[in-house]
Amino acid sequence: MSKNISIGWGRSSLNPGKPIAIPGQFHMRVSLGELNPVTANALAIDNGDDAVIFVTADMVSFRYSILDTIVEKLRKIDPAIPGDKVIFSSTHTHAGPNAAEKNYPCEIDWMGKDEALDFLTDRIAEAIAEAWKKRAPGSVAYGYGFATVGHSRRVIYLDDLSKRPTNAGRPGISVDGHGKMYGNTNDPMFSHYEAGTDSFINIMYTFDAAGKLTGALVNVPCPAQTNEHAWVLHAGFWHPVREKIRAKYGDIGIIGQCGAGGDLSPRQLHYKQAELRRYQLKYPEKYAKLCANPLPYPNQAEADKRRESDLLDMLRAEDIAGRIAAAFDEVLEWAQRDKQSAPELHHEVRKVKLERRMFPEDIYKVESANYDKLMQEPWKQTGDKWADFKENSILSAARARCLKVKNTYENQTSDREVEVTLHAAGIGEAAFVSNPFELFIDYMHRIQARSPFVQTFIVQLTADKAGICSYLATERAIANKGYSASPYCNVVSAKGGQQLVETTLEMLNDIK
Repeated sequence: MSKNISIGWGRSSLNPGKPIAIPGQFHMRVSLGELNPVTANALAIDNGDDAVIFVTADMVSFRYSILDTIVEKLRKIDPAIPGDKVIFSSTHTHAGPNAAEKNYPCEIDWMGKDEALDFLTDRIAEAIAEAWKKRAPGSVAYGYGFATVGHSRRVIYLDDLSKRPTNAGRPGISVDGHGKMYGNTNDPMFSHYEAGTDSFINIMYTFDAAGKLTGALVNVPCPAQTNEHAWVLHAGFWHPVREKIRAKYGDIGIIGQCGAGGDLSPRQLHYKQAELRRYQLKYPEKYAKLCANPLPYPNQAEADKRRESDLLDMLRAEDIAGRIAAAFDEVLEWAQRDKQSAPELHHEVRKVKLERRMFPEDIYKVESANYDKLMQEPWKQTGDKWADFKENSILSAARARCLKVKNTYENQTSDREVEVTLHAAGIGEAAFVSNPFELFIDYMHRIQARSPFVQTFIVQLTADKAGICSYLATERAIANKGYSASPYCNVVSAKGGQQLVETTLEMLNDIK
């Protein structure tokens, strides 16, 4: 017989109040302030027999193996908190705080890796502990709505870009073929976008014992990377989403969860001028305010370069938020007719091994030569500390990416698999499954189509002790090449992607 569930919400700020690393581009950035709140949001659900704790942070990813640290801190706060039942994920904003090594000449003052990790793990643990402590009898309801957020960001051409005389390529960055991430669509050889889109918004609402709304988990198949070049902390489109929902329903808990979006982004590529005109006419006051208050950058040249794209991104986030909030209202209206206070709750955690993406000798030779060449490049020390910081961080990243391919090839005969941790949690007829990748949407659809549950939420970029944070591309993407499907970007092969699908489905059937 099913038992009644208890539900708790927690929240904490991830803004340290001083400069911290902002990863997400090939060059490192440092926060020059906070545009809007970056937070960790947690939801705990248990019934005495089993539990699931969701925590999503406004970060690009969990780049280091921080699970053990957070779980240890949770034990000290409250030994009863089931650390192994926590599903850690990031919204994949490209303007969130993180920890990073200072492994190149840098005159910029920012939090070191250890200090940043200690701060972030403290705050994430605090949010989880608050959610666990505040558990009280309640109920859940779930459903789905529609709101287009993500668009395919992989552009496919009729010709092979690597054969164009003007396409010299960038070692350590990407290897283009017929495909290119964010490619120019105003090109005579533009053919199509590789992927479609997914307009489903999966939502689980929570209520207290009196039936009052206390929060919601909103799963959107798109990373929150609006204003992805910003030098200020912000939560991407999730901030205006939270503002709009809380303005109507009060200060409720909200988890913005990223579904599969490895080949999607909020940015549409072929209708830019029409999009900007839409926003100028639709949001004239916001447009004027943003024009008068541009985002800060370390130098004027960067500010001038980003001004129009910043305007577009901030108004795009506002537009996206309106669509998500409308879907939230529409689904709540009918989903709350089926509140469940005692749904079946089962949560399985499994370590699985997936096939590693293997590289042929010719790629090894190219990347070995690229690495040697990059190692010969000197660090920039021109006296312009911001320009030097940017260029040196790019060089460091390129070296690391070439070395990664080189090391993979040298070890792949004896290390042919990658171990990852997967979660599958069933709450009534709704299920949540995790993976540590930027997952291409084909894999999500394969899982959802065959799932034994009525509705299945896919949670990507979950933290993993193996430190895996890479794209999981499909066969067609690997054939087309381009960033996100290049040797630099993939740890697991497309066959490993299908292994992920099959294992996830096994887990779903086990907990059904």
